[in-house]
Amino acid sequence: MNWFLPRKTQKVLSESELIFASLKRNRVYSQDILSETNLAALLALEERYPALLKARDVDGLEKLNKEAMKLGNRHFPASQWDGWRENVEVFVVAAIMALSIRTYFLQPFKIPTGSMEPTLYGIEPTPTDALPPNLLVQAYAFLIEGKTYGRTVTEHGGTIDSMTSGTLTIWLEYTDLHLGDETDRIWIRQSDVREKLHLSEGMTFKPGDVLANFVTQTGDEVLVDKVTYNFRSPRRGEVIIFTTSGIQGINQDQPEQEGSQDFIKRCTGLAGDLITVKPPLLYVQTQGASANNLESDAPAFEKEFTQTEAYPGYSLVSYKQSSGETQNLNLPYDPFDKNNSQTYYVPPDCYWAMGDNSPHSFDSRYWGGVPRQNLVGRGYFVFWPFTSRWGWIR
Repeated sequence: MNWFLPRKTQKVLSESELIFASLKRNRVYSQDILSETNLAALLALEERYPALLKARDVDGLEKLNKEAMKLGNRHFPASQWDGWRENVEVFVVAAIMALSIRTYFLQPFKIPTGSMEPTLYGIEPTPTDALPPNLLVQAYAFLIEGKTYGRTVTEHGGTIDSMTSGTLTIWLEYTDLHLGDETDRIWIRQSDVREKLHLSEGMTFKPGDVLANFVTQTGDEVLVDKVTYNFRSPRRGEVIIFTTSGIQGINQDQPEQEGSQDFIKRCTGLAGDLITVKPPLLYVQTQGASANNLESDAPAFEKEFTQTEAYPGYSLVSYKQSSGETQNLNLPYDPFDKNNSQTYYVPPDCYWAMGDNSPHSFDSRYWGGVPRQNLVGRGYFVFWPFTSRWGWIR
């Protein structure tokens, strides 16, 4: 309501609130070194502010402000470090709030691989013959679509003797190709250099040859809801994030299959369920009930079963790698063999996690259930890039 007051009244009220807050803050900081007399004088001065502010007594506030400034300057003389101190305070408080939100409420998570495509996209480099566009187009493509362009040309040529990996900060991974005395850097991880760009040791190039020319779709940035699972358990169809610590069958030191110590998958089963993969379908049999498919639990399930909108359907894994039971070992291994199936039991206090990109997902079919204590949270919202996937995760 102060907007409707005269301009002078607004100014005096604003100045009074700032002086009152500053006086109180300085008194709190220094009260352990102030004498009893000076502390009592400051407290008495502070006690006069609330009534005058409430009454909007301009004359009374102006007089009180003069007293406060005089008393404040005597007890709290200005220092050259006051500005720095206030800025540090603001920074520390903001950092504490940000860390608290990240630890207890919402945590950003970058999708590292394509195991959840097409629901969520990971870091996927794609070879191309086209030259990178101009810098303005590249900047727009990165800010809106999350695309980056890479092109590496060998200067002297030679044979790839070896590859070494490295990181710049914790986000940017690169691979150095060593061609004799020449080292050429490609800004993607080594597994993608080998699998997506099809480069390997022993390959020979002439001077000026293009080693790599590609477009990289950066991983979707997701907000993880870390609150919900403190009050209820995950439900079938929800996208869950969990740490791999202690899960047998996952290399804890370097889980290269997913590129992260935390995995993101879809919860397809709860403790006690029997999960049956019969390509392209997925069935769940709860305790004391017959097997049913999961079509009504999440839109992605229906798309998997009908193999629409680029969803590949659920597939089998080699029975030698399967954590469950393969029904027909006599059939040759075919991940989409409709005449074969695999059944898995979800252990107590565990959840079954499977990627939407089933043929290219390292998930519970290989290493079993996810213990409840490993849960980090629920995949909640894609906040970048601004593609068709932006919004709530379903």
